[in-house]
Amino acid sequence: MSNQVISFVADDSYQDHAKSVLVNCRRQGGWTGDFCMISPAGCDSADFESRGIHVLRVPAVSWDFMVKFCIFTPYFHQWDQALCVDLDIMVQRSLQAVFDDLTPRLPKILCALEDSPILGGLKHWDPQADDHPEVYEEIERRFPHVTQRMFNMAFIFYQPSSIPADTMDKLRALHEEFEVANPSNADQMLVNLHLYHRLEEAGKDYCCFFGSDEPANRVVSDYRGWTGNEHPAILHYTRWHAPWIVKQTCDSPVPNTEPGGYRNYRLGRICHEIYSENLAAFEEEFPVL
Repeated sequence: MSNQVISFVADDSYQDHAKSVLVNCRRQGGWTGDFCMISPAGCDSADFESRGIHVLRVPAVSWDFMVKFCIFTPYFHQWDQALCVDLDIMVQRSLQAVFDDLTPRLPKILCALEDSPILGGLKHWDPQADDHPEVYEEIERRFPHVTQRMFNMAFIFYQPSSIPADTMDKLRALHEEFEVANPSNADQMLVNLHLYHRLEEAGKDYCCFFGSDEPANRVVSDYRGWTGNEHPAILHYTRWHAPWIVKQTCDSPVPNTEPGGYRNYRLGRICHEIYSENLAAFEEEFPVL
């Protein structure tokens, strides 16, 4: 067992995506540490366990969009450092280097940073935001930092032992208090409200949105914190542009004429091709123990 872990959330419908990312972490990311899959009880996850992958089973009644809060429970204290990632990512360089570089900055919780404010994110996902302005007034009163840029939860690097044992309970209680402003049960806004004082931008060498790493966008930017020479270890494609989706290439000279998918410029390949190859290599890379 390693003292470092990469975790992710996956139910039955996301198991293929999990398999591809697991191989991606190994083959393109050189990762030799532990993995942990957070899965609903009743999900067919025994095969993952038989291959040395830890599985944290969550009761079905607690399975919702806030299940990622499980990473903040004492279960993860068995590891010294942990990285939780979404599955709509592509790893493109050493993950051990990520752990080595970011560990000295713990116990901060290191994430990617978005352009929009936390309050804007809340209202964006609340179609009835204009119907209850008093709720947002209370949120702004209680959490003055809601006008600041929002941290994205697709990449969370943290020290499990530094997280109070009641963190998940407090996050869920916060949701119950302001549920009318969070109808989609989104985890990201709640983490930004409750843990903002501990959140810090990891940096573009570690994680960023995929478009920022395209050649045309590798430019110096004081606003976004770019110096222009970064090499992100993880690109977040987001579910709308996920690597498993077959679509038109974003760099086709004639729009909508070249099938395939978005191109990963660092790896020099179409994302869907890398995804498919990694998925096909799962049993080879993770044999039954």
